[in-house]
Amino acid sequence: MPTLYYCPYACSMASHVALEEAGIAFEPRKVNIFTGEQFRPDYLAINPRAKVPALAFDDGRVLLETVAILGWIGNNHLDGELLGADALERSRTLAFCAWLSGAVHQTFKQFIHPEQFAADAAAYAAIKAQAKETYWTQLREIDALLADRPWVMGDRFTLADPYALVFYPWGRELGLPIKELTHLAAMNDRLTARPAARRALERERSVLLTLSKR
Repeated sequence: MPTLYYCPYACSMASHVALEEAGIAFEPRKVNIFTGEQFRPDYLAINPRAKVPALAFDDGRVLLETVAILGWIGNNHLDGELLGADALERSRTLAFCAWLSGAVHQTFKQFIHPEQFAADAAAYAAIKAQAKETYWTQLREIDALLADRPWVMGDRFTLADPYALVFYPWGRELGLPIKELTHLAAMNDRLTARPAARRALERERSVLLTLSKR
């Protein structure tokens, strides 16, 4: 069975939930990126980028990057229904996930690690200020999308939903008023009520379980 390398409060939560929702037997293995476990030689042999998630298979192959892992899970299990009803819907779901990975996550990274985006320390404050503003705009975009639907892609739960909720509590790290994101909060309640998703969230002792008790 595959092994998922994950860390609570990281973007790997989306892959963790996805595996449970797909009913895939897997071995969960925690890598604490907040204490530097991702830099241990044994983990670097699995993912030289020193990040989570990583999905390792019995034949030695490893799949990296959240969007790729969600795509593999969604396209190869439950007739693709975790990504959408048809090929176009599945592509739209993955497009949304690509935006989360390439835009929203990168904005958060700019705030947390401005030194990775500028050599001059004098620029850090401006980078963080802009990142905070942009991140809030992105969170509100997701929240507005949910104003007339239960899930990101509409009436159907997809793997875009747990991925979107990765970024909801992260807003607190930027000092943002996430309590104003009432539609995201409601979707969080719906996600935490799903038995499969909840198994992953309880294994991680996810903050989403606390946020669901508004």
